Amino acid sequence: MNKNKSNIDRRRFLKFLGIGATAATVSSCVSSSEPESEGFVSDAQRPIKGKMTYRENPKTKEKVSLLGYGCMRLPTISNESARDSEEEIDQEQVNKLVDYAIKHGVNLFDTSPAYCKGLSERAMGIALKKYPRESYYLSTKLSNFSESTWSREKSIEMYQKSFKELQTDYIDYMHLHGIGMNGMEAYEERYEKNGIREFLMKEREAGRIRNLGFSYHGDIKVFDYLLSKHDEYKWDFCLIQLNYVDWKHAKEVNERNTNAEYLYNELEKRGIPAMVMEPLLGGRLANLNDYVVAKMKQRRPQDSVASWAFRFAGSKPGILSVLSGMTYMEHLHDNIATYSPLEPILDDEYVFLEDMAQFMLNFPTIPCTECAYCMPCPYGLDIPSIFSHYNKCVNEGKMTDDVRNPQYDAARRAFLIGYDRKVPKLRQAGHCISCGACLSHCPQGIAIDKEMKKIHNYVEALKQRKQVTDQVKDKLLAGNLSLVVETANGDVLTFVGRGVKDLYHLYVKSPETLKGAIVADKVIGTGAATLMALGGIKEYYTNVISEDAFRILELKGINGKYGELVAQINNRDGSGRCPLETYLDGCTDSQDVLSRITEFVNSIG
Repeated sequence: MNKNKSNIDRRRFLKFLGIGATAATVSSCVSSSEPESEGFVSDAQRPIKGKMTYRENPKTKEKVSLLGYGCMRLPTISNESARDSEEEIDQEQVNKLVDYAIKHGVNLFDTSPAYCKGLSERAMGIALKKYPRESYYLSTKLSNFSESTWSREKSIEMYQKSFKELQTDYIDYMHLHGIGMNGMEAYEERYEKNGIREFLMKEREAGRIRNLGFSYHGDIKVFDYLLSKHDEYKWDFCLIQLNYVDWKHAKEVNERNTNAEYLYNELEKRGIPAMVMEPLLGGRLANLNDYVVAKMKQRRPQDSVASWAFRFAGSKPGILSVLSGMTYMEHLHDNIATYSPLEPILDDEYVFLEDMAQFMLNFPTIPCTECAYCMPCPYGLDIPSIFSHYNKCVNEGKMTDDVRNPQYDAARRAFLIGYDRKVPKLRQAGHCISCGACLSHCPQGIAIDKEMKKIHNYVEALKQRKQVTDQVKDKLLAGNLSLVVETANGDVLTFVGRGVKDLYHLYVKSPETLKGAIVADKVIGTGAATLMALGGIKEYYTNVISEDAFRILELKGINGKYGELVAQINNRDGSGRCPLETYLDGCTDSQDVLSRITEFVNSIG
């Protein structure tokens, strides 16, 4: 992809959206009791054209449906997902979903002792009991995450309970669950020191496990280690997170993640079939920004936006099955339609999806997949729901902190009302005390405490009807300061130094501080504007800004407010031009400016 073209498109895209644009109806940001089905289409819109696509297990030669039924999100009696709700599972509806799936060729059902508050396996055992055992494949996991289950006795007890709940005498696909979470030490405690990995291998030899593999999250060292043991352990499959964003950009989403392209290729080298989790990135690829949706509908008008993600995942030849957690019939139907049969992604569509991935990376969404491994919060926060509401409003262009925006009041109302409906007040972000209990459990490595603070600050700003930029401005003016920086995490830093020295040191020594920050600086000249642009700030306020500095920030799509726009920045006594501005004359690009600033700062000590 041409980098310059990409940058131009990004600016055009952001301009199209606007800061806090509210192009679609406000009401869609307000949660309701109806199922969230964005990205999917109804039966009438999307007919099933043929038969399910199957992939062959190279070991058993069994034909496995490309669509696997993920059982993390079974429906409750209140028509919600059992992953998020304390309500009783709606067994009748589960039975209907299973019947529909089997009728349309789905034959792989994936569950875990940890899913649906520990009730998923039981529900699936009931739903599948009426079908001949050889007509479907059961996939479950040894989910001994808690230290209380690390002992050999407790792990085996969990394993044996799965057979009882599923009403079976063998498991087709058994996973060592969540390998990589908390690193190598946790893996060794859960599976090696207690002899459980060896135990499971013996169970495979005895036939009670037909295929043994592992699901991977987190530390790549654990993944690489287990693959290095493949000749000895002979893994039958591996479950990995794969979608068109994570394929090349997993690390951009979260530094702890590993690109799916690497994971898939390493498995393919060894002939290990891959199963896919998170094809929709926790639902985010079914609830896309209006602009991205329009682009997808332009290319394939009858298809759902979710189908793009499923087609991408299913097009890789080494994929045995793509698992999807399906709570509602419309989701199940749409996914079946995508794989009945699969229309593989074409070369130009790969390019298109990469472009869409690039666009999506520019959104300030939180990389939460709503897996709920962070739960329960000891202080009662509903972490997945908080992130879900925030991301939904971001994707729909309904985020604004600009009181001048004509849609500000409507967007403000939609966010706050939707937030209160989605998350009870006592479970909202403001109650986070940064205890850190959730951090080690998040497969995505999200700094949950910092994100909670950011969301809480945003909510409070909306409640006060006060523009975020104005808060930083007020602090600058009230405190006789020279520079105020509010980080993307909500931390506020203040400085009293002269010139660009403080801003320069922030950029050089702590560049993450400036990314997405709101900055109030008394005077912004060419040097300060360049540092802000390179640092990736979000917004600015200044008493005085030069015309050249204004253009630098404008070209980077950085919005701001200023008191006075001047032709040049003068020195403090007004007798001439600012020394730094003079020193920067003749600089041809930002890196040249940065080099000159470095020389200047070093010269003044």
